[in-house]
Amino acid sequence: MNIALTGSSGLIGSHILADLKNMGHNVLCISSSESRPEENIFLYEELQSSTIKFKAQFLIHLATVNSSLQESEIPLEIDLIKKAINSMEILNCKNFIFFSTIKVYGDNSFGFNIFDEECPKNPSCFYGKAKSQCEEILMNSAIEINFNYLILRLPPILINHPKSNLGKLFKLVERGFPIPSFRVGDSNRRSFLSYHLLVCFIKEVFIIKELSSNNILNLSDKDPISTNDLLKRFGKTINKNPRIVYLPHLLFKAMIRVNRLQFALCKLFGNFHISTSKVRDAYKLQNIFDK
Repeated sequence: MNIALTGSSGLIGSHILADLKNMGHNVLCISSSESRPEENIFLYEELQSSTIKFKAQFLIHLATVNSSLQESEIPLEIDLIKKAINSMEILNCKNFIFFSTIKVYGDNSFGFNIFDEECPKNPSCFYGKAKSQCEEILMNSAIEINFNYLILRLPPILINHPKSNLGKLFKLVERGFPIPSFRVGDSNRRSFLSYHLLVCFIKEVFIIKELSSNNILNLSDKDPISTNDLLKRFGKTINKNPRIVYLPHLLFKAMIRVNRLQFALCKLFGNFHISTSKVRDAYKLQNIFDK
């Protein structure tokens, strides 16, 4: 199968590229900044020139400015998806997969809510706002240009890489440094996505046509996990117990009264639980969650 991919130079994109090739697919990488024809990487402008004869069954759009987007960068994020959409006709492509984010629902909180695909969007950070706008542009464009889309609303992806925030936590566990935490970190609930599950799901998308027929899906591991359990999970992969140092709960209560500290604590110990019942039950994909 021929696959067009944006964002192949990023952390997740580079892994996706390697796995697509391992699956036996032909992959054309579309870039905003570099052209390396010998590696099948081309600029959008080169696609527009019509000199590249590549017809894609799917276009996977991973490219993003960054996950710590500033307000001034929202137009740049929107420009990326518009360029990808404009490539659909050139590639004679009818299926668009967009990596969005669960931040379109909001952000971590100390309340216990479960977000499914029917929940209203209420982004609070600029990254979530940009992705929300990108979703709307994609859905409107699909009607105008006549192609199918699949919007994947994703939580943080569990992949051990030193450049990622989760990778930095993993490194702390690996080095055996004491990690200060609170008891609330034993009971909070956050959704994450194992990279392995993401790859398994992409394989299913290529097989099950209904998945990419104008669909919006949450995708995460079956069960949410607490912050401290996440650290223990990291440790288990390298046969090492993390050195979690529990600080007094009174300190947590005092810190949470300070606005700046409240934001940081919520980011670390807040809840963000998404439902995956739609993808598991409606499309009978329970099997990939049990692997």
